[in-house]
Amino acid sequence: MKAVILAAGRGRRLNVVTAHRPKCLIDVGGKPLLYRYFDALARLGVTRTCLVVGYKQEHVREAVASYPAKTDVTFLVNPDFERGSIGSLWTARESMDDDVVIMDADVLFHPAVLERLLNSSHANALLMDETVTQRTEECMVVMRNGRVTALSKRVPDEYDLVGEGVGFLRVSHAAVPPLLRSVETRVGQGLLDMEYEDALTDFFREVPVGVETIGGLPWIEIDFPEDLERAKQEILPRLALEQAAAEGVEGLQKAEQTLDGVVDRYVNRKISRPLSRLFVRLGCSPNVITLLSMIIGLGGAVCFATGSYAGGIAGALLLQLAVILDCCDGEVARLTFAESPFGQALDLVSDNIVHAAVFAGIAWGAYRENPISSGYLPLLLGGIAVLSTGASLWCVNWVKSLKGDTVRWRRMSQAARTRFDFILGHVANRDFSIVVLICACLGVLPWFLWLVAAGTSGFAIMMVWTLSRASYVHRS
Repeated sequence: MKAVILAAGRGRRLNVVTAHRPKCLIDVGGKPLLYRYFDALARLGVTRTCLVVGYKQEHVREAVASYPAKTDVTFLVNPDFERGSIGSLWTARESMDDDVVIMDADVLFHPAVLERLLNSSHANALLMDETVTQRTEECMVVMRNGRVTALSKRVPDEYDLVGEGVGFLRVSHAAVPPLLRSVETRVGQGLLDMEYEDALTDFFREVPVGVETIGGLPWIEIDFPEDLERAKQEILPRLALEQAAAEGVEGLQKAEQTLDGVVDRYVNRKISRPLSRLFVRLGCSPNVITLLSMIIGLGGAVCFATGSYAGGIAGALLLQLAVILDCCDGEVARLTFAESPFGQALDLVSDNIVHAAVFAGIAWGAYRENPISSGYLPLLLGGIAVLSTGASLWCVNWVKSLKGDTVRWRRMSQAARTRFDFILGHVANRDFSIVVLICACLGVLPWFLWLVAAGTSGFAIMMVWTLSRASYVHRS
């Protein structure tokens, strides 16, 4: 199966957004539409994509190059992108050498929508939202005698079933020639301002095409500014709630189990999941939650720096709240299909900023509380913790860059790869927050400095040693 994504158009009706970027790169919930297509296709095992581009194609090429996962994308250029979409489909004709799914690039959809099409019992099929009636210029799927007879904005008088087309068409390899013949007829007549859907009349007459109904699943075609607003305010939250209902608590636990510590798994997640659903309903993006968590964590660091018992308790409670919110950003990102490399980087950097600030705050508070008897020891321990945290962040970024280099990663020994996976799996462990809370309640926060100085420096040394060994083996 190969995906043919038609992403060449200008999107004039959405010019307020598309004046500076193609329609397929519209950001919804912190992620471009095109990335959502790649994610959904990859989940269903479709790894080959033919991408027809035109308007501001350089932006699309840059976005594909920046997509975090490996993709097999072939670019095709429609020079007549200012005209109808029939030119884009005709441009892709030589790439249809397999079963194909033809996709308009301006739809926000639940992955189950695409799954229903690709798992259809029909060799050739369209998606239909049977709950929609035509109000303005919706492109409608028309059924009669058990097969599709039209896909058009003009609905005939006689039909058995009609509903809005989602913009995705599955075509078997055997049915590609009649599809292209139908399109070629209109191209030969010079009808390049036509939408490709209107060019399929002969195809529907020659080839039996079935439908898969998707009424009830959230989706929207984004043509106008009001569509984009509805996508953000209505459809995106519904996507999240649909996934939450499908996965439930157990599903979220599985998504997090590789990163969670004991406290996360049995305490923080119990609180964060209801909060995440609230954030989804409020329309909060994962990055906003990340920043809120960082601000609260920094507030905790300021409380620690007072050196008082009450300040220690307040700081520990704020840190615990920040940790819980730090769970929420990832949950909301998964629920809203808004995971992104930028969001992951922001989360990692903000976590380390909070950790370093908390360690510095505790050290300064301990020094202020008893500067004579303790001397500069708290500041020394705090400095070690802060520097080790910075070194760990640098090493983690290095590890991620190594994993991104597929050739180099495969040349490494299994033992080295296992150690790197261990590093990445434990860098996000937040269990230390409960130790801070216990030490604050007992009034022994200075003792925590010994633990954190030893722990962070030991972790940093382990990462540096592992990286140096991997570099040595690679050079050898």
